[in-house]
Amino acid sequence: MALMTLLTTAGGVALILFGVRFLRKGLDRLFGPKLARWMQSVGDSRIKSFFMGLGISVLAPSSITMSILSVQSVQAGHMTARQMLAVILGADVGLTVMVLLIALRLELYAPVLIFLGVLLFQFTKANNSRGVGQLLLSLGFIFTGIGTISAAAQQFTPSTEFIELVRVLSHYPIGIAIMAALLTVAMQSSTAAIALLIGLSSLTAADGQSLFGLDTCIAVVVGANVGIGVSTTIVGWPQVESRRLGFGNLAAKTIIATAILIALPFVADLIADIPTTLDKQIAATHTGFNVLMAIVFFPFIGLIDTFTQRVIPTPPIRESDAFGPRYINPKLVDEAGLATGQSLREILRVSELVRRMLDDLWLAFKDRDIRNARQIQEQDDKVDLLDAEIKRYLAKVSNADNSEATANEIIRQLDYLNELETIGDIIDKNLAEIVIKRCRENISFTPEGWSELKDFYTKVAENVLIAETAFATSDRVLAQRLLRHKERLRDIERELRDQHFARLSTGVQLTHESSAVHLDMLTHLKSINSCVTHVAYAIIKHHEVS
Repeated sequence: MALMTLLTTAGGVALILFGVRFLRKGLDRLFGPKLARWMQSVGDSRIKSFFMGLGISVLAPSSITMSILSVQSVQAGHMTARQMLAVILGADVGLTVMVLLIALRLELYAPVLIFLGVLLFQFTKANNSRGVGQLLLSLGFIFTGIGTISAAAQQFTPSTEFIELVRVLSHYPIGIAIMAALLTVAMQSSTAAIALLIGLSSLTAADGQSLFGLDTCIAVVVGANVGIGVSTTIVGWPQVESRRLGFGNLAAKTIIATAILIALPFVADLIADIPTTLDKQIAATHTGFNVLMAIVFFPFIGLIDTFTQRVIPTPPIRESDAFGPRYINPKLVDEAGLATGQSLREILRVSELVRRMLDDLWLAFKDRDIRNARQIQEQDDKVDLLDAEIKRYLAKVSNADNSEATANEIIRQLDYLNELETIGDIIDKNLAEIVIKRCRENISFTPEGWSELKDFYTKVAENVLIAETAFATSDRVLAQRLLRHKERLRDIERELRDQHFARLSTGVQLTHESSAVHLDMLTHLKSINSCVTHVAYAIIKHHEVS
């Protein structure tokens, strides 16, 4: 009987863990990269950041998802650790709503949620409706898991030795908190850990009293909150700014946890005065922990950030550090929305690298700098490396999630990445060679010819920047502007050729000597402009479909 109870409890835990994971996938399907963009949109205001974090976590009640989103935004450079701390404080409060729902013992309604979830997830095709269905299924699984654990607990008659072990452990709240933190890290969800506690709160001793005292439950809740802070720190450890975010958040949680454990008898008396059952008192403790953290630390976010900068200083840049992807994380391939958000940042890094190559190319052309031209050609190797790594990463994401929305986003990113790789090749194999030719043959231009090339380069460089912004934001207005510029530059290039031929026919010596270089520059700059304007078609098509 004891073995069967243990297996039933394990099955309930498995349902909760699967429900939490499935919930993350549903949120990913429903919101995708929108969650990250919403957080980034309020970075200039601490109060807005707090309430944005609160709102997003209510819509997306997954602690590890919020941790990954926070780290992703910081690593991508969208927000600083200081700005994101305000978002996390709000998110921690919003995440308590899920625990409050679990404490309401809604397991009786779990079959209804699963039924509605199956209807939407299995029998509809729209990505949004399937996402809602997946959320309902997830909640149904979580509530079923809670019900399963509670039922097993009610059937279980603890032995005298087990009761004595629990009572002994209750005298060591710090040890209980540490064990709860480790369990949360293993589960990757504070919600799942506290849900397990709520399910087990039905365990009673022979006298009918709950086996777990309120002191023990408070210690578990405290440990679970610290545990998710540890998870955030682990996720963000590879990069300095996100490491500061995780450490600052963990430090704040640890301070509150320590204060509660020191004042545990007083806190337990305070919560015991709440006229409700133990499971709801557990949920109230979780909510109170995070509300208290927000009240205490929200005014001191700046001080926390200063402290973390001193504890985790920026390491010196080492020339020996190998070049490679900075944002894509192989561990996120199962989270399509987060993964494509990471790949988008990496592609924007490639775009910035290509823009810098183009700018440096013009300087080398102007200054007749062969050395700089050679260095620019070496930069194309970096573009090729990132291109290969991003494509390999997106292939794994596509294999993990073959939904239409994910497929469309991957195609959009690959299209732009291919254009960037083509531009890198044009700069490397064509434009850089033109610079070298000009230097070696000491080719000069007429004032008119030089002015024409400079103006045309400036317009192309502007379009490259517009295309990058349009790609990052999917802005239809920018896309239409890009297409207008394409038509205009095509006409300008034709006029510049005619003007060059007109000067050539007059027998101007400099025009004759520079003719091949002049025309080749126009041709390749025009090719670059054609490449970047392709992003506009994908954006306009996306808006027409949606």
